[in-house]
Amino acid sequence: MGKNNGGHLELWPNGPEKEPIEIESKFNRLIVMATHSSSWHSVNKVIVDGSRCCISNYYFSDKALRETDKFHVTKFRGRPNETFTNLFLDFDSSLRMLVRKVFKKGVRKNPHVYKK
Repeated sequence: MGKNNGGHLELWPNGPEKEPIEIESKFNRLIVMATHSSSWHSVNKVIVDGSRCCISNYYFSDKALRETDKFHVTKFRGRPNETFTNLFLDFDSSLRMLVRKVFKKGVRKNPHVYKK
């Protein structure tokens, strides 16, 4: 993808109300990042008639990066100007977090667990 095609990683180190840092989507590029309660990130819109292919992997540790971090479900958001979308997604994440509090290990067994 070219710079003008969109589909690039955006890092929001100062939160979603400030400008993001854009990292261009390039063939065979590897980006490694730590995620925590303040690691806002997104992908901007693909603006060409094409596709964007990406592989994402998450690795979990027994110890959080920050002492203040605690378990939470992944929270999705709309763009900063999408007020209704953000209200709906806030409700969605709160509901999913409530389900996780009731069902500590989820509502179904995770088939993607590595076993030695």
